[in-house]
Amino acid sequence: MAEAGDKTPTLSELYQDLWTTYIFTENTNDSTSSQDYQVKLRHGIKSGEKAIHMVNQLHLYSDNENIDEVATNEVKYILLPAILGYLTTLLNSKERIEVVKKGKDYFTDFLRVCKSYEVTDVNLPPDSTEIVPSGKGPPDLIAMSRQRGDKIKKFQEQKERAKKLKDLSVEVEKEHVDDEVKRDYYMTLCHQWVEKSLEELDSLNCEVTMLKFREQSIQNGHEEPPKHKKDPQKTTAFTPFIITKDMISKKVYGAGYPSRPVLTVEEFYEERVRDGIWQPPGSSHSMQDWANDPEKDAQAKEQEDSEKEKKVEEDDEETLQKARDWDEWKDDHRKGWGNRKNMG
Repeated sequence: MAEAGDKTPTLSELYQDLWTTYIFTENTNDSTSSQDYQVKLRHGIKSGEKAIHMVNQLHLYSDNENIDEVATNEVKYILLPAILGYLTTLLNSKERIEVVKKGKDYFTDFLRVCKSYEVTDVNLPPDSTEIVPSGKGPPDLIAMSRQRGDKIKKFQEQKERAKKLKDLSVEVEKEHVDDEVKRDYYMTLCHQWVEKSLEELDSLNCEVTMLKFREQSIQNGHEEPPKHKKDPQKTTAFTPFIITKDMISKKVYGAGYPSRPVLTVEEFYEERVRDGIWQPPGSSHSMQDWANDPEKDAQAKEQEDSEKEKKVEEDDEETLQKARDWDEWKDDHRKGWGNRKNMG
């Protein structure tokens, strides 16, 4: 940075002070609200303001010139208002709206000079800080698609420009630098700050709108109420509940009907055989019998069939009744009916 004292810093030294401060803000891990950060920031801003004042006194630029007519070592001074505008917006101040407006003026002045010198052909963004109600309408898909394409293209250009600046900055730091390399570096830097200024202006316009809205709310008496501690919530007394023995019994034994077994499996089977619902063991043909002894099972089946035929021939009432019941059951329950509830 420029040395303090009676010696007046040169324009190049003031520019270097401003640029060094910008690099500090980009690389530091300090909080923007810290005292050290703000002190360095104000020092850089002061150097930038002196540099702009010196440029105006020297009449380095005029509206009827082209960028090709500007000397290579003087191209970098076009960046002064852009860098100064960026640093200004980082200031901590109670009058935030004044800081934002000042930053906007610097960015606008930089873009105006760049367009005048044909560094860029972009149009200055409108000063859209008026508070207007936003009407909801159908989205313009074509416009949205175009904006997305523009953003992708801009991102790719910024990426390529950043890589180019990184390579050129290495060359510029050398002791002997070709004039064309130095000029290419400063021109690329100008294009980068044009894009940055447009983005910053868009952001600052939104911030001004919000600050104006807040100011109007305060003037209209709608100031935000001061934050205070929450009142303790009123809670109703907790009513204890008792699980009685009867409630537990209902959950375990059921509600009014027996849920515990009253017969063993053997007792239940014997009861069914006694009532004639099931046949006694060994009196029917089963797959297990066939698997154990197929020949014996076949003989038992023949004997069972012959006994049934004999009972039918002798008009055994029990056998005839079972046959009739079986026929009636088959008439009422056709084969294949079954449960067709979930079938198509």
